[in-house]
Amino acid sequence: MLFWQPPFDLLKIINKFRYSTALMIFLNYFIWVFFVFVSFLLVFKDFNIFWQLLFTTFFGELIEKYGKNHALWKRPFFKRHSHVPTGLVESWYETGSFPSGHTLKATYFFLFVLQYGIISPIIFLAIVIPLLTFRVLVGFHYPIDMLGGVFFGFILWFVVKMITTYVSSGF
Repeated sequence: MLFWQPPFDLLKIINKFRYSTALMIFLNYFIWVFFVFVSFLLVFKDFNIFWQLLFTTFFGELIEKYGKNHALWKRPFFKRHSHVPTGLVESWYETGSFPSGHTLKATYFFLFVLQYGIISPIIFLAIVIPLLTFRVLVGFHYPIDMLGGVFFGFILWFVVKMITTYVSSGF
């Protein structure tokens, strides 16, 4: 179950359509535009949240890069394809797949959304869950990669919350 993949090759099916490259790029990168929007709302609410976002993003990138460069396993689409799908940055996809960076960031952004109440958590999840599910269905990730992203995203948010609480209490 942790390494589940659909029995059909969704990536191959998508690539048969005329605008498949544009769709793939949109579905893959739209989440980053959404995170920038959420970041703006958070920082607009309180500029001090900027430092929390900077810390979580910096250390999230370190965790993601370390995990993927010490690949425990290759991305699932390599079992069916010998190349990175058209429209994606090859060097980002030729390493391992654990943990999912999209999921890691989605997790801590979701927790910031809950903590600061800037938008409805239901709207956040309605946008993010289909995009993350798509990544498993096309073979960018296994479910275990997503669970790893949730774990590390929660840990980062929790550490930042503890530091913020400690600093705001006056040491």
